[in-house]
Amino acid sequence: MPLFAFHGLDGPQSGPIRDRVRELHRKHLREERSDCRAVAAGPLMEDDGESMCGSLLVFEAQDRAAVERFMATDPYVVEGVFERVDIRRWNWTLGRSAGDAQL
Repeated sequence: MPLFAFHGLDGPQSGPIRDRVRELHRKHLREERSDCRAVAAGPLMEDDGESMCGSLLVFEAQDRAAVERFMATDPYVVEGVFERVDIRRWNWTLGRSAGDAQL
């Protein structure tokens, strides 16, 4: 299956919401569906290295629509953490394979 990169940037006041639903978000990312599964994930950080400001996720998915369906039920999306979202098909050319990634 092809890979897709999900890039979500937090809204200006979303820190408390992110904190409140973070464990639910992480649990959601561990769910595997026949058409979509997360293979890498992590928060984007401000330059201070302490403050989260978004998320970068990599999915192995049947198509972009499968990623959109999966993320439509993600707690960060449902609760409005992200101000801006971008999903792009991604060709993995350097680094560990998708099978080596652990969430």
